[in-house]
Amino acid sequence: MGARRGTGFGFSGCSLLAVGVWLAAASCGNGADMPKVGGVAGATGTAGANTTGNGTGAAGDNGGTGAAGDNGGGTGAAGDNGGSGAAGASTTGTGTGTGGSGAGGTGAGGSTTGIGGTTGSGGSGATGAGGSAGGGKGQTGMSTGCGMAPMDAPGKFVHHTIAVTGIASTVKPATGGASWTMRDYYIQLPTGYDASKPYPVLFGGGGCGGSLVSNGSSGGFAVLGGNQSQAIQIGMSYVWPQGGGACFDDNGSDTPDLPYFDAMLAEVEKNYCVDKGKVFVGGYSSGGWESYMLGLARGGVVRGISPAAGGLRMSRPPGSNIPIAALLLTGGNDTANPAEGATGSDAAMQLILQINGCQGTATVPWETPCNGCGCNRYTGCPASAPVVRCRPPGQGHTDGGGAFKTAIWQTWMSLPPL
Repeated sequence: MGARRGTGFGFSGCSLLAVGVWLAAASCGNGADMPKVGGVAGATGTAGANTTGNGTGAAGDNGGTGAAGDNGGGTGAAGDNGGSGAAGASTTGTGTGTGGSGAGGTGAGGSTTGIGGTTGSGGSGATGAGGSAGGGKGQTGMSTGCGMAPMDAPGKFVHHTIAVTGIASTVKPATGGASWTMRDYYIQLPTGYDASKPYPVLFGGGGCGGSLVSNGSSGGFAVLGGNQSQAIQIGMSYVWPQGGGACFDDNGSDTPDLPYFDAMLAEVEKNYCVDKGKVFVGGYSSGGWESYMLGLARGGVVRGISPAAGGLRMSRPPGSNIPIAALLLTGGNDTANPAEGATGSDAAMQLILQINGCQGTATVPWETPCNGCGCNRYTGCPASAPVVRCRPPGQGHTDGGGAFKTAIWQTWMSLPPL
């Protein structure tokens, strides 16, 4: 896939896959590991047997519902482990539903909320540990780094080096002295960073050949512009050496960039306060290839992607098949990474439409958020997993400019839970 190149942010381009926009995740080897499914609801509690009064509904177990006491003055018992205490049914008197306030189901990542009953109706239960929201489709909750004093001064990009494990043995060592197991990244904490507040994380990847640090800023795909106080930004670095030819890796299913992303995200979530339901990746050219790869391999961890001028690797890590929000841009006259063909962004878009469960191919113009970007939104996609396709007319190998990046930020921050 190394034949495709491009330029952006003053970089010479390259071909790659990317999920660039801002985020990180835990080390998962060659990408075969998937996010675990959250807690499963248990059986429904049966109704109180006494039909003449004062019957007691048994507790709902593991997310079940405590049934109402039947016939005047019955008492609905507490829902156990996140169950919902139902109101006592009454024909001659007033029943009382006792609220269950149990923990949510246990699963990998995120947290589910148990629903407890109050008098006559369901109230809010305690937050479950480790359950995943949306039927196990995505992570939620605050990271373990919330409450910790920040390691870095906010408002500027700070260089970090991280050890990467889980790289497949078939991966060949990089040329030019670069290491695939000791990688760099650059993090900028928001101005006014508050360790008790969970922030979105935006991972960005630039085009090939650029320097990652210039005047204290990342050379990645930055979207925030003037909103520097609203998110943690990560500038991802190439596996290849800095300078001419520097790109993200294109080693198929053995790419070291997937465990690199996992290691970054794990470290960031451990040390800073992250909203685990708002991890995004964006990138231009080589960073665009990277964004596609990461979004497809880490759906459920990555909430959304916005690749510009990227493409789809034919050989890539196993997919998660979990929906992702996608804003996809390729210039109408891009000859470096054209949209057409088996590795083009059109093929990537079709795969995402399928994964997201989109119905049909009808679209409507999407010009209000991004005037002049040539965007259309697919109307048959879920609101939680939108797909927007942008083909700015007359433009070549482009990153979309400020209008596209502003639209990305606004869209991501308005997404409902997956």
